[in-house]
Amino acid sequence: MFEETENVIRYKWDPRKGTGYRLRYDAARGGHHCYRVEDWDHHFVIDEWGCESLDEALGVLRDFLDIDVGQERNRVEARFHAGA
Repeated sequence: MFEETENVIRYKWDPRKGTGYRLRYDAARGGHHCYRVEDWDHHFVIDEWGCESLDEALGVLRDFLDIDVGQERNRVEARFHAGA
């Protein structure tokens, strides 16, 4: 699910861990640590400094979820950078 007003993509709920994950993009950071992987329910940032690149953020998500990084990179770039 994509929340355009918050630049967030939510990923599926993990019943074993009792949470889901989301990827947040913050363009205001000017490309420095502009991607953050967060806990969906508690809004806890997995890496308090964020990720240097989209690939790094997708690697973090891949540790929690079964995602195709190449396919997801295309989807995320289309959403977050559509008007750039």
